Amino acid sequence: MIGALPAWSGGYALPASAARVAIAIQPHGHKATVSLGPGHSGATNVRLRLHGKHVQFRFPGLPHDLVFVGTLRRGRMSGTVRQGSLRGRFSLRRGRARIVSLLGVYRSGSGDGAAVLEADGLPPFLVELPSGRTHGIGNSLTVGHLLGDKSGNGSLAIDAAGFSWKGRHFTRVPLRQRELRLGPIAATLSLPRGRGPFPAVAMVHGSGPRTRDEFDIFSAYLGLYGFAVLADDKRGTGESGGGYPGDGTAGAFSRLARDAQGEANFLARLPGIDPARVGLVGDSQAGWILPLAARRDRAVRWGLLNSGPTTTVGETDYWGQLAGESLTQPSGTWEQMLAEVEAAGPSGFDPIPDLRRLSIPVHWMYGSDDRNIPTSLCLKRLHALSPGHDYSWNVFPTTHTPLILPNGLLSSLPRSPGLEPQFLPAIGAWLRHEAILR
Repeated sequence: MIGALPAWSGGYALPASAARVAIAIQPHGHKATVSLGPGHSGATNVRLRLHGKHVQFRFPGLPHDLVFVGTLRRGRMSGTVRQGSLRGRFSLRRGRARIVSLLGVYRSGSGDGAAVLEADGLPPFLVELPSGRTHGIGNSLTVGHLLGDKSGNGSLAIDAAGFSWKGRHFTRVPLRQRELRLGPIAATLSLPRGRGPFPAVAMVHGSGPRTRDEFDIFSAYLGLYGFAVLADDKRGTGESGGGYPGDGTAGAFSRLARDAQGEANFLARLPGIDPARVGLVGDSQAGWILPLAARRDRAVRWGLLNSGPTTTVGETDYWGQLAGESLTQPSGTWEQMLAEVEAAGPSGFDPIPDLRRLSIPVHWMYGSDDRNIPTSLCLKRLHALSPGHDYSWNVFPTTHTPLILPNGLLSSLPRSPGLEPQFLPAIGAWLRHEAILR
């Protein structure tokens, strides 16, 4: 009987040459709860068909569902997965993947938010929303005080609705997950329950071959407050096809901007979405890509950038070389390094012409100790540009990441207590001020 099936865990690749995605399945009756790995929005209930040793289920997707067809043999479940014309394979073993099954966003009875994530290469952690306090999670679901701790701060007790921790019960926020294909781009679309109309956002990556889990903290926070969120794997990376465009060139920025434009247009046409509240949220390199996409396409109605440079690529790269990019200590004082950058002058791609032509609200979140981009020079450019524009910004005592680095270096990330406490509240305040979040 289906109800007698144990939990299963493993992974799939779609297409077969793509990066592997973690998957956990918990059958119950003629249904199963399916959870996908980092970068996905949480658990989804699906219909499970079992005939002898043959098993089949469909996971919601657009424009086509993912269809898993396999067999049970010697403690393994394996077979094919397809989505439209794409073909791949899956393989699972008996056993529960507790972290994968737990990934997602939650809310307590008092309204507090929390998310269990395994984002951007970090080990599993619990983040409290909106304060950003962050705690590592061990394999046995013990919780730590800091991002790199895995014990000493209670344990998670799992139940059918969510989990309990330190006297509080958190219930999973019921998001509707769709595995999306837009041409070669693979993405996860997370939709609130209900008819809408909802605000919506597509994510724009920083530099490097980044996948959708780069944005998990942002996706969780925005999903908690009723946004539809589309987070992709950068083209040529993860599950996305197409050629990887590289970094730092006008051609690469143009190609990535067109991907963002396509996602904004998809959201604006989606039933239940308010097209007047479709925006882009980006990180780092997105400071060059987001204005270009928004200048080209009216589907983008607002923008939000974390550590997005308004300086040229040459100025930004030179600052990073001098300041150590949080990998090594800066080569001089802030004043000395800024003087060197300004003496070298602008070079490479410049976002200012695009920003000058925008008429949408854009907000920047900067770190005063950013060692990748020259914050003070970025602010100088924004001050000169802001008259006649709805541009605003916050500056926090952080580096290039909103996660607090005790000594300013990424090597101290395990000792981080979490996000700067005002970082997420400031985002919420701006979204409310612009009537994007109502």
